[in-house]
Amino acid sequence: MGIEHKGWDWTDINSDTWLNISEEFLPVALQWKEKFHSIIDIGAGKGRHAFFFAQNGFQVSAVDLSDSSIELITQTAREMDVAVDARVCDMTQLPYEDASFDCVICFHTIYHTDYAGMKKAISEIERVLKKNGEAYITFNSKDTLKYRKEKTIDGFTLVPAEGMEAGIPHCYVNEDDIKELLGKFQIISLNKIQNYVRKERDVRGIHFFVHARVK
Repeated sequence: MGIEHKGWDWTDINSDTWLNISEEFLPVALQWKEKFHSIIDIGAGKGRHAFFFAQNGFQVSAVDLSDSSIELITQTAREMDVAVDARVCDMTQLPYEDASFDCVICFHTIYHTDYAGMKKAISEIERVLKKNGEAYITFNSKDTLKYRKEKTIDGFTLVPAEGMEAGIPHCYVNEDDIKELLGKFQIISLNKIQNYVRKERDVRGIHFFVHARVK
């Protein structure tokens, strides 16, 4: 791996944003609820998506690079009396057998690496999905102002030097890059969204939200 991965300290994250299912993913989540039975949440954070599916009868696994994430998810699952298989691991080395899951969510997670790491993570997603399994993945866009202004490591990746994400890599891609990365998937939908104001807070991020199926 060309760049070291680093997780968040979730004990310092207090925003309610990380407690509720994301509005971008909700339409796909409702589709999955009707036709699938098992899911892995990669980069699960505080478990907002994992708990949604656990409460809807899914077999749920939640993984994150951060010890604090998995400690919080394990504690909350116990309090909610739901079953979640929560494990600390790197998204480029998932501790599961081939074809273990119907679906995968990787929400604002897969870009926390360099391009080579992203390719490996997507290979792992493809490996653990069952035939015709589906994935929902968020990517950073190269149109983001920060990417266009700063020097990258590999043409794709920036590593912030300060702030809450200091030392955490951020990989940026365009539509062609996504199609290359998801070469073994059929893209069901690919939406590019720029936020200006979100939940009463000024934001400037531009992301791709991709729903895809293993070919």
